[in-house]
Amino acid sequence: MRTKTLLIAVAGLALGVATSMAQTYSQNVVGYVNVVYPAGQMIMSCNPLTTGNDVITNVIVGAPGASYMYYWTGSSWASYQYSGAQHKWKNGAVDVSSSPLAPGTAYFINAASAFTNTYVGTCVANAGGGTCTNYLSAGVAPVGSLLPYSDVVTNTGTFDLLVPGATTMQIWDPVAQAFQPAYQYFAASHNWKQGSTVTNPIIQVGQGFFISPPSAVNWVQTLQ
Repeated sequence: MRTKTLLIAVAGLALGVATSMAQTYSQNVVGYVNVVYPAGQMIMSCNPLTTGNDVITNVIVGAPGASYMYYWTGSSWASYQYSGAQHKWKNGAVDVSSSPLAPGTAYFINAASAFTNTYVGTCVANAGGGTCTNYLSAGVAPVGSLLPYSDVVTNTGTFDLLVPGATTMQIWDPVAQAFQPAYQYFAASHNWKQGSTVTNPIIQVGQGFFISPPSAVNWVQTLQ
C-alpha cells in the first residue's frame, strides 16, 4: 500500500513530462558502477553507462525475483516485475525485458531482497573533452547524469547542470522514503536554494532525480 501511495504521488508530480536524449556513444572509457538496492525500499536510479544495447535486461542484472521497477513511459508510470524463474522483466504477462533503458534515464527500483546491481559498460562521451547532451523539455522529467559522476550539480567539468532560473529539482530520500524539500535554481547567483537557504545538491553516481525547467534546455556534460 505504501508503494502504491508513493507511485501515485510521483505520477502526479511527473504529469506531462517529455524528455529525449541526443548523444554520441564512445568505446573509449570502459568501467562499472555498483549500486546497492536494500530490500523493500524505493530507490531512484539512472543508468550511468551504455552497454551498447541499453535494454532493461542488459542494464539491471541479478535482481531478485519479485523485485519491481517503475518506469516512466512518457505518459504514465509502468510497473514491471522481475520473474526469477523466467529471468524476465514482465508487465503483467508481457515480457518487457527488451524495453529501452538508455543512459540518463531515471527510474525506481524496489528490490524483493537486497542486492547490488553492477552497471557495466562505456561512458557516453569520449575521454579528454568529449561531450554528451541530455535534452530537457519544459516540465517535470525523471533524469540522471549521462556520465558516471558524483558531484555538486553546479560544478563545471562534471555535472555542469546549467538550467534556466526558476528551475526546480526534487531528490528522492531513500532513508525517509520521501522527496526532500524542493530545490530552486537562481541563475543570477548560480546556486540552488531550499526555501531561502543556499543548498547546492550533490548527486551520486547512478542516482536519478526530478528536474523541472520553465523552458527547454540542453544539459551538456563533458568527460574530462
